[in-house]
Amino acid sequence: MDSFLENAQRIFDVARAASSDNPQDFALLVKPDGGLHFVMESPFSIEGAAAWAGAQSAYRVTRSSDGVRVQGHRAGQNGNQDQCLLESRNTRRDLLRDQPLYCITSPLLTAGSSVG
Repeated sequence: MDSFLENAQRIFDVARAASSDNPQDFALLVKPDGGLHFVMESPFSIEGAAAWAGAQSAYRVTRSSDGVRVQGHRAGQNGNQDQCLLESRNTRRDLLRDQPLYCITSPLLTAGSSVG
């Protein structure tokens, strides 16, 4: 398996195993010398973060109550780009919704009704 996909799988496994319930959104950038650079909780595009840091590959990790998502990006050869997406959704949250999927309203009153 390609190291790009292996790294994405490892990052995904760690993100799923983490016990924190706090939402997180960060980028993990892998530089050409193998060094790692983190960009924490700021608005960014994965491609922009990779270009800014001169990274070979970049992974965006998003953890929320909905689940975990890892989006990978790598500038390939000949100007091509490789991308991957690993996602795990929290299905228990969908089953135990605390908000109704419907709305009950009262019948419409007519203005022309006579009082008699």
